[in-house]
Amino acid sequence: MLELKDIKVKINETNIIKGVNLNVKQGELHALIGPNGSGKSSLANAIVGREQYETTGSVKLNDLELLELDVTERAKEGVFMSFQSPPSIPGITNYKLLSQFSKQYEKYLEDIERLKLQSGWAQRDFNDGASGGEKKKNEILQLLHINPKLVILDELDTGLDVDALKIVKELINEHKNKFGWIVISHNSSVLRSLNPTHVHILKDGKITNTGSVELLNNIDEQGFSDVGK
Repeated sequence: MLELKDIKVKINETNIIKGVNLNVKQGELHALIGPNGSGKSSLANAIVGREQYETTGSVKLNDLELLELDVTERAKEGVFMSFQSPPSIPGITNYKLLSQFSKQYEKYLEDIERLKLQSGWAQRDFNDGASGGEKKKNEILQLLHINPKLVILDELDTGLDVDALKIVKELINEHKNKFGWIVISHNSSVLRSLNPTHVHILKDGKITNTGSVELLNNIDEQGFSDVGK
């Protein structure tokens, strides 16, 4: 479904991603892990089309070249990304925004309850006054109703306590077969709990090692310096 070929990314003339190839199919969950500053979030932002990321190579979703589309057009084609720090939008309620994509209000309320978001969440302004954990849950809520093709989750566990993270992981595992997934995290235990089909180590802008979930165990034991050679 997603095919990256020789992706290179610059920000302000600085080379961040230095040639990445990656294929993600529906039902596959690709865990992307690596040291701070290795380019994980930059790669994700290049896929979704953030303007400041100068990207060359090829990014195809179901044979459609995404590099020819802006960020809005890529979203309409089915690219969804959860951000480390989701924005707030005062004046537009949570459900008003989501209703542009889904009219399943009763299901929306059920999912709010399952995610243990506050009563009246649907009518609150979008993320306004919300905690980091609530914002993260709200993005998972959007994901369940927007029904994208490709899901990119950047630092999934940011802002979530243990109980909230458990709920989010359960929902991801339930819906894993519906989408193609790229999940970015520094936390190997979080990635392990999602039963990834593929694990990739990104170091210095390149994928240096690819394997199964066993690769996460090796990282825990040896660190990135030895595993990602």
